[in-house]
Amino acid sequence: MTLLSNATRGTLRLDLGVKVHQRAEPATVCLPYQPASVAAARKLVRAKLREWGLDVLIDDATLVVSELVTNAVKTGCQTRMVVAVRRPSPDRVRILVGDGSRVMPVMIRAGHDATSGRGLAMVHRLTRGRWGITPLPLGKIVHADLTAPTE
Repeated sequence: MTLLSNATRGTLRLDLGVKVHQRAEPATVCLPYQPASVAAARKLVRAKLREWGLDVLIDDATLVVSELVTNAVKTGCQTRMVVAVRRPSPDRVRILVGDGSRVMPVMIRAGHDATSGRGLAMVHRLTRGRWGITPLPLGKIVHADLTAPTE
């Protein structure tokens, strides 16, 4: 997995000072475990979906990446997380967030008064259950797929 594209057609500057080259190919960025990384990840996903003409997925995709990056930030890892957006097919987008923690996210049933715990349930609903986890020797990758509605 490459961290940045070598393209020079256009450059997107994320709020954390990370440059991501834009083109019709996948985008991957390495971000620190900071709350500001959530906004940077949303910006990356929004820009790629606009570039790909998949504006219809922007709201759901930015919510999904927000939840996945927020979970990664909470792991307390000290390295950097990897956030990627791919386009496996013309109508499908895959968002990936890799972190250095082997603790697997768990979907819980949050109570009515709970102030947290609903993130993965929202990801599950928005992706229609098309999300998952790939354990790695030094962490994991959580992926979520969104499909554009057919006409």
